Amino acid sequence: MKLVGLLAIASFALSLGAGDPLSTERHVHGVITSVDPALVTISSSQRTISGKIDPARTKVTIHGKPATLADLKVTAHAKAELCLDDVWVSIDAH
Repeated sequence: MKLVGLLAIASFALSLGAGDPLSTERHVHGVITSVDPALVTISSSQRTISGKIDPARTKVTIHGKPATLADLKVTAHAKAELCLDDVWVSIDAH
């Protein structure tokens, strides 16, 4: 019976996730405090989150327009989404 319940929960969770299968829906809003070719750190008043950069998966934008990692500036405000494997899926500076 427990197995049936777990399978039902897993099936429901999979039906919700239409995006990146590793997405944890960890959305971060804050200030960029560090930009490195392999790692970006964003801090808010509640927490500091560091995530890895994967050139094939990380989408960088400035005000919603395509940009590169080199365009990200320390102290810029940003919103971002981090995957389960601690890789940034998207970073939008504004």
